[in-house]
Amino acid sequence: MTAIMKALVYTEPGRVTLEERPRLKPENGEVEVAIELAGVCGSDISGFLGHSARRKPPLVLGHELVGRLNDGRRVVVNPLITCGHCVYCLAGAQNLCESWRLLGMDQTPGTFAEYITLPAEQIHEIPEDLPSLRAVLCEPLANIVHLFRISAPAPLFRLAIVGGGTMGALTLLASHRIGLRDVLVADVSDQRLETAQKLGAAVTVNTASPEGLAEARRVAGRGYDLVVDASGSGPARQAAFDLCRPGGCVALLGMSAQRSELDFVTSIRREHRAVMSFAYTPVDFRRALDLLIAGEVDLAPWTEQLPLERGQEAMERIAHRPGATLKMLLEVAPSQ
Repeated sequence: MTAIMKALVYTEPGRVTLEERPRLKPENGEVEVAIELAGVCGSDISGFLGHSARRKPPLVLGHELVGRLNDGRRVVVNPLITCGHCVYCLAGAQNLCESWRLLGMDQTPGTFAEYITLPAEQIHEIPEDLPSLRAVLCEPLANIVHLFRISAPAPLFRLAIVGGGTMGALTLLASHRIGLRDVLVADVSDQRLETAQKLGAAVTVNTASPEGLAEARRVAGRGYDLVVDASGSGPARQAAFDLCRPGGCVALLGMSAQRSELDFVTSIRREHRAVMSFAYTPVDFRRALDLLIAGEVDLAPWTEQLPLERGQEAMERIAHRPGATLKMLLEVAPSQ
């Protein structure tokens, strides 16, 4: 008889439904994880709203989790599954794998469920004393570790962050770990800017108006050495280039908009460099986990939890009225 589990299923744009789904048995080289907490990512919200071409209903969304193995060990998982033998994997650029797949995308079930199976090499054991609210940040933080590694900024650089959501906040916290203090955060929400101030931003500017954009450029002065677009909207991308100094670097991380128009002539004249940052490698994931274990990064005061049964409410909250919440988690209670 096939075992079943509860799963939150994306059934149509703007709708998720709690359903019973088959509990998949691990195949060769796989392990099963009983999920305790699942994080809601911006890409999950993009799918929920019907904006993601690679997230089609019916699908169990989600790729961030804290859980336990059958023997009781606590774990987080690297949800980016790669082939391990293409030219990119062999070169240590597993995020560029020719056949990568991600939990909660395409035909791969995600973490908004009681159980999940995946290759054993994706598992990372975590200490019992590592709070789950912190451990669940490993996957999003790995994106930031990767961004800083590939952008390779010079020492004592000036940093600006466009977008004060989860990824912008993690960029800010990670920047403090490498000694940065002169960090600007720009966003269109006063509430998120207030949070950025509490997290240690030196300057915050609301760029929702032309006057706000002008103020951000005034504060930038000659411009910032590295500007991170953690939003991905068209206006945010242009703002990132506007805040970058001649010869500086813009790191594009956000993927909200598939396409956007940019003032390329001005950026060519300023000799801007652009770095596209996608996902992370296993090394980035491990380094992110080490930062969390050391207590270097924490968003607990701005994290909210709701049970899996209230998944519709959780998704709507983050999609339309996040308030001060930077991270939404779904509490999952596995069946016995």
